[in-house]
Amino acid sequence: MINNITPRTAKPDALTSLLRSDLPALGEIQVSLVETSPDRRGEADSLTVFLNQAASWPRLGAAEELRLGRAIKSGKSADGTLSDTAQAALTELVNCNLRLAYHAAKRMRVPREEMMDLISAGTFALRVAAGEFDADLGHRFSTYAFWGIRSAVTRELNFMRRTVRLPRNLHEQLSKLRQAEAALLQELGREPTEEEVAKVIGGDADKVTELRSYQQYGQSLDAPIGEESETTFGDTLPDHEAGRPVDHAEKSDRFDALKEVLAQLTPRELEVIRLRHGLDGEEHTLDAIGQRHGVSRERIRQIEAAALRKMFLGIRR
Repeated sequence: MINNITPRTAKPDALTSLLRSDLPALGEIQVSLVETSPDRRGEADSLTVFLNQAASWPRLGAAEELRLGRAIKSGKSADGTLSDTAQAALTELVNCNLRLAYHAAKRMRVPREEMMDLISAGTFALRVAAGEFDADLGHRFSTYAFWGIRSAVTRELNFMRRTVRLPRNLHEQLSKLRQAEAALLQELGREPTEEEVAKVIGGDADKVTELRSYQQYGQSLDAPIGEESETTFGDTLPDHEAGRPVDHAEKSDRFDALKEVLAQLTPRELEVIRLRHGLDGEEHTLDAIGQRHGVSRERIRQIEAAALRKMFLGIRR
C-alpha cells in the first residue's frame, strides 16, 4: 500500500491511515557542505552546487513545517494559484527539504553523472507535495512527501535505464503487472496465466501479453550466445534483405549466360551494346554513341540490331 500512495493520487482516508500508522524512520539525512576553492567554483558540477544549496538551508521542526503548510493552504485560491506569502512559504518548505530528494536518489546507487536526473525528478515531486500538504492533519511534512518523492525517482530511473524508452504511464502499468504477478506466484505456487493476471489488474489477456512484451530489455548484437561460443547474438539474426541462396544461384547462372553471348560479338558491337544498355552504368543515346565513334546515328542502330540478333541466336542455341 505504501508503494502505491503518492501525494497526487492518494485518497484522503487512505493517506491519513497511512500517516497514522507506524512508518520506518527515515533517520538523520545528512547532506554535507562541499568545499570549493575560490579559483575552482566555476568548475563545480551541478551535483556539488545542489548539495551546497541543500546544506545551506536549516532543518525545520514540526511546528515550523505546520506553520508553513498552513500559510500555503490559506494563500491558495480556488484555481490553485498562490499568493505572494503562500509562494514564499512553499519555496522555504521546499528548500528546507531538498535533502529528501537527494536521500531518495542516493538510495538508487547510480553513477554520479546520473544522480542529478533523479534528483530533478524528486525535487519536482517535492514541490508538488509541498503545494498539497495539509498541515491541519498534524503530520510531519517529510513523512508525507517522501513516498511520492521515492516513487518519482524510481519512475525516472526506469525511464533512464531502458534502451527504448517507454512513456511514464506504461512504467506505472508495468509496476502493477509485476506486483500482481508476484502476489499470484506466492498465492498459487506457480507462474500465473495471462487470464489470472488480467483479473487482478483489470483488463484482458491480450493487454497482459502486450505489457509483458514491454519488459524485454535490449541486448548487444556482439554478445556471445554461450560462455564457450564465439558466435554472437547478431550472427543468429536473419538478414531479410539478403536474397535466398536459390536467387543468388539463378542470378549467377544468368550472368554466366550473358557473358557467353557477349563473347560472340565483335569489339565494336560489344561496346555499342555496353553503352546503349548501360552495362557499365549509364545508358547512352544513339547520337551520343555515333559521335563517339564518328558515324551516324543510323549506323549505330544497325550495329546494335546486328548484335542483338547474334545474342538472340546464341541464347536459342
